[in-house]
Amino acid sequence: MVGFTTVGLSVTVVNIAFPKIMTSLRVDLDVMQWVQTGYMIMQAVIMPSVGWIGARLGNRRVYLLALGIFVGGSALSGLAWDISSLIAFRLVQAVGGGLLFPTSQVILFETFPEEKRGLAMGVSSLGFSLGPMMGPVLGGYLIEHASWRAVFYINVPVGIVGLILAYLILPAAPRQSDRPLDVAGMLTLAAFLVSLLLAVSQGNDEGWDSQYILTLFGVALVAGASFIIAELRHEQPFVELRLYRSLAFSLASIVVFINTISFMAANFIVILFLQIHLDYTPLQAAWMMMPSAVVIGVLSVGAGRLADLLPGKFLIIFGLGAVTFCLVQYASITTWTSVGTITLWLTARGFARAFTIAPLSAVSLSALNESEVRMGSGLLSLNRGIASTGSVAMAATVFQNRVAERTTLLAQDHMLSPLGTDNLLGSLTTTFEHLGDLNQAAQMKSLAVLHDLVGAEAALHSYHDTFLLIGTITALGIVPALWMGKASSPAS
Repeated sequence: MVGFTTVGLSVTVVNIAFPKIMTSLRVDLDVMQWVQTGYMIMQAVIMPSVGWIGARLGNRRVYLLALGIFVGGSALSGLAWDISSLIAFRLVQAVGGGLLFPTSQVILFETFPEEKRGLAMGVSSLGFSLGPMMGPVLGGYLIEHASWRAVFYINVPVGIVGLILAYLILPAAPRQSDRPLDVAGMLTLAAFLVSLLLAVSQGNDEGWDSQYILTLFGVALVAGASFIIAELRHEQPFVELRLYRSLAFSLASIVVFINTISFMAANFIVILFLQIHLDYTPLQAAWMMMPSAVVIGVLSVGAGRLADLLPGKFLIIFGLGAVTFCLVQYASITTWTSVGTITLWLTARGFARAFTIAPLSAVSLSALNESEVRMGSGLLSLNRGIASTGSVAMAATVFQNRVAERTTLLAQDHMLSPLGTDNLLGSLTTTFEHLGDLNQAAQMKSLAVLHDLVGAEAALHSYHDTFLLIGTITALGIVPALWMGKASSPAS
């Protein structure tokens, strides 16, 4: 739980520090984005290796190593002297973070009996939720009263406590096997993930039809095909793709992928909506989103316990349906919506999401044999990593495209019914003239105001369209969830 809290803090506070880091290190956003993009890509690349590393070292050693690397990377990030060193140290941090989450799930699954695994997953989810609870407010305070470097240093004391507790509590376990390293599988997987995630994360900026992005997708296609062939031919592959022969695990993986896309894409758009369109400050937005994080953390424990008593898929279906309903309600929020109403729907979505976290983790791994849990956890974490990177790019692309389309449609409406537009321009021009502007200047200002009004209206509709699309994707997750259930994998 303490390890989850450490990673959870890092997830939320770094983004808040971006403007201060850009000013301090004198870099623009194009370079600065690699602080987060590089972290996400490295984390996704390292996650599948937990099966091989865990088989060689054992869960306890891997957990201590992962948390130690993460804490060390956090301390080094705080000491970074330029943007290159910061990106490099964030990559180190990502290695630890990528190993920590799947290893923690394996330890929980193997430590607790089947009738208590849901509760264990719920308690661990509470630890991860503490980061989003405290991160935005704590990060804003540290940046305002200390330095951006403090957002990395806060991981160190929490991580050290986690290391001490893990060393004292986790039982020592011998290495389970001397599993040979599948070099071909490792290299082709790395090439596939790096090229794919680079294309997905940069496609919106570079252009999806640009030569650079198409080349990356081509490399990803070739590397991905080579990876699949290499793994299916190897007796002890780097990643055991044969786990997907289990229909239950395959369906669980699809639900995990869709649930992650829904969560990350919605959070990304919500933050933009609150701060850019509704004009709330980052701290105000953080306070509005905090009740949601609190509800997720508290209810995850209860939902985990319910997963021990009831079929987990029923809780997951309820959660996905409720999240879909909340996203539809997001599409009715406007500039005139009160803070209380917005906070209510944000919190309601947190309530719904709590029913998808611990139950989904428990159901996903219960479809596997004990010897396959470690590899399965790595694959599920890889699913989450790819979905996290792709969801933000997808949401940004959809939103920008909808803004362009909505702006064009609104402009056409004004051309088809110019009377209302002319009256508005006349009233604005008269107002500016009464304020002392000459006629030509008043007309220019009136046109600028009209342009801003059209842009704001187009943006509002585009936010609504994006929320509805994310809601539709979330609802699609109910279909595979209907057939989720416990089934042993035939792969061994």
